[in-house]
Amino acid sequence: MLKHLNLDEMVALLSPWVEDPKQRKLFLSIPEVAALHPRVVEAHEGVLAVQPSRGGGASAKVRALIDQSTEVDRCHDHLARAVSYGIDTHRELCLAEEPADAARAAQCDGVQKKLFPSGLSILNASPLAEAGNTHRIARLLEDEPEITDVLRSIPARGKASLLDVVKRWLAKGRELQALERARTELEATQATTPTTKTTIQAARSQWFKIVSLVLSNLEMSRAPARDIEIIRGPVLRASDRAGKRYASSKPEEAPPEDEAESPATEPSGDDGGGADELP
Repeated sequence: MLKHLNLDEMVALLSPWVEDPKQRKLFLSIPEVAALHPRVVEAHEGVLAVQPSRGGGASAKVRALIDQSTEVDRCHDHLARAVSYGIDTHRELCLAEEPADAARAAQCDGVQKKLFPSGLSILNASPLAEAGNTHRIARLLEDEPEITDVLRSIPARGKASLLDVVKRWLAKGRELQALERARTELEATQATTPTTKTTIQAARSQWFKIVSLVLSNLEMSRAPARDIEIIRGPVLRASDRAGKRYASSKPEEAPPEDEAESPATEPSGDDGGGADELP
């Protein structure tokens, strides 16, 4: 999934290994990857060199939008779970009554299915898809006021009801959409600035190779598990998130030539991560 990372994410992921004193010291303390640090620096400088507006203009704004979107998405997902779990909790309490309130439990089932027809799988979708889903729910609440009534009757934290939680959830969905739109506009502006495609391709390819090699060597490392996780954890999480976000699409900054790039330029899943191809 590394190939789904864009240039801004690639820069952000290697920056701690290169620029943060504590992480650089930690990286160099792991024998299996210490010797690779000069190559890591080269790969980091390579993607920095081809990063659009690297002087701190649009790219800095894009990075800020990515960070903001990540935080909003985190809150959005927690609120969605709170709504789903809150309905389920109320349903179980109804069934636990003596006698069981089966009618009320059935109401909860109906609301749950309409709000989450595919369960919580929507939380693995792209931010735009999540935003679109909250638009669907907003229309649903307008068209079916009985759902609003049920949600209003279910208590949440403090004096709030589950309807209040839903409203916060919908607000985060709208915020996600606005952030993604702003990011798209900035990246479109960057795309209009010509950059040598061959240079971008080479920088990306070198980044993939060295990061894949570092991850592969960490698999064999006997360093403390915590140290290994500090180095590779952010890369694995970012890669997984990017794969879900851009499923079925290529990285936005990747040049068209990437489509014709030979397998040797992409990191393989084999041990060694294409080490033989490093210059």
